[in-house]
Order: sequence, then C-alpha cells, then structure tokens
Amino acid sequence: MSASVREAAPADAPALAAIEILTAPEFATFLLDGLVEGRSAGSMLAEIYARDGTDSWEWSWVAEEDGEVVGAIGAYPVSLVRPSSDTGEAAARLAYFAPVGAMMPPDAFHIARLGVLEPYRRGGVARALVEAVLGAAWAREDPRVTLFVWEENGGARRFYDRLGFGEIGRVTLPPHPRALCHGTMLLLEKRRC
Repeated sequence: MSASVREAAPADAPALAAIEILTAPEFATFLLDGLVEGRSAGSMLAEIYARDGTDSWEWSWVAEEDGEVVGAIGAYPVSLVRPSSDTGEAAARLAYFAPVGAMMPPDAFHIARLGVLEPYRRGGVARALVEAVLGAAWAREDPRVTLFVWEENGGARRFYDRLGFGEIGRVTLPPHPRALCHGTMLLLEKRRC
C-alpha cells in the first residue's frame, strides 16, 4: 500500500462526503436526499462533516495517495451519541434506523462508515483505515470496536472476519421507498485484548 493514513481535518469534509456518496450512499441519501429543496445529499453531507461532532471530520481518518484522499473511515465512541433534535421529515427518516441505533453497545467505539475509491481497493487501504480506528479505540481503552455490515455482503464479512471481528447481533430493516438497501444487518465486534 502506498497510501498513508492520517486523522482527518476540517478541510477534508468535502472529500469525506464524496467518498461516502461514491462508495456507500445508503444512509446519507436516505436521510438527506430531497430533505432541503435545492440541496443535494452530497452538499449537505459535506456541511455536516465540516462541523464538530460524532458525524464529522473530528472522528474520521483518511487515506491519501499523492495528496489525494482515496479512502475514509468514521468511528466514534457510542457514549457520545446524543438523541437527535431534528423534527418533521428529518425525524421521520431517522426513525427508520432506530433499531440499528438501539443495538449499538454504549461502551463501544463504533465504525459508522468506511469507503475506498475503486482504483485503490484490494491494496490494503481499507485495512490500514480500520487499523487506525482500532489503534485509536485501544489508546482510549475502549473495550470493543463495533460496526454493521449487510448480511449478503460476503466480501465485507470476510474482510472483517480476517481482522478478528465476530457477529454479536442482527437487525432487519424492512423495505422502504427511500431505502437503497434493506434486509438484515449484522452487528460485528472486535474486543480489545
């Protein structure tokens, strides 16, 4: 792997949003697409990543090659997550994911997103990003790192299995007209040794 991994900075917000929209748009498009007239999910996501908080640059790491961000991961202590103050349509959209949030162990450091641009996949970038998160979690003395993966995503499941993650729970999201994906998600964890 020739990419290097570093903690994200506020200036990385547009790249964080672009990587999520290109590699795993399910959550962002469900929540943000069409929420504000004239605003794309990507532009709203970039704005969210530019602020402080758990869903931001502040709890993200990026992989760079030749000065270009080619991968990103976001993870945070579940204990920092606060109930949303959104109302109306935003609250209705968030409610769809309530079963997912309810499964997250409060003592976990949770990987919320991971994406690597296509030309840089299968070269160790994703592994390096996950290892950066594991290092951060273990340095904080968090007892475990968790994440969700779609049950039918065999490649991702094998990847996390090789990194020592194991299944601890399942949640099924029903079909929804806004959902790009639905079905069973597996909650995986890796415990600190």
